[in-house]
Amino acid sequence: MTRTVRLALIALVGAALTVGIAGRAPARAASLKQQIVGTWVNVSVEMVKGDGSRVQTFGDKPNGVAVFERNGHFVTVLTRSDLPKYASNNRLTGTAEENQTTVRGSLSQFGTYTVNEADHSLTLHVLGSSYPNIVGVERRFIVTSVTKNELKWTVPAATSGGTVNVILKRAP
Repeated sequence: MTRTVRLALIALVGAALTVGIAGRAPARAASLKQQIVGTWVNVSVEMVKGDGSRVQTFGDKPNGVAVFERNGHFVTVLTRSDLPKYASNNRLTGTAEENQTTVRGSLSQFGTYTVNEADHSLTLHVLGSSYPNIVGVERRFIVTSVTKNELKWTVPAATSGGTVNVILKRAP
């Protein structure tokens, strides 16, 4: 092989590699909506009151799940892990105190959701809830962080007052 042919082959291979590398589109980051799709379990639900004090509204080990489907449907269920059992063993005959403890220690909702990529907000369009006052309401959350295994959002004006910070981890 002559030197001219070798140089021509080297130039051709170099040009092909350059075109191949340049022709590849850079990988696009997944959208916020793509990142939140799936099943998440609650790690922390903390309310920050107007005076700056902090309260773990569902205890230090909240028991909850949030499911966001690709088709835009969601469901969340959240309870305190330390809710006491009813003495009667019948949810329909709980005492006033048992019922109040259950209501204060649980929240469920379902409906559809939308994501605003520009401002990193998640809006829940609530179709049903254990708290009737939010049925038909759009609840706007700010997603402060999302990784493969962790999702954090803030509820700027929670119905219970103050701001609520939520941390979830992806379900195994």
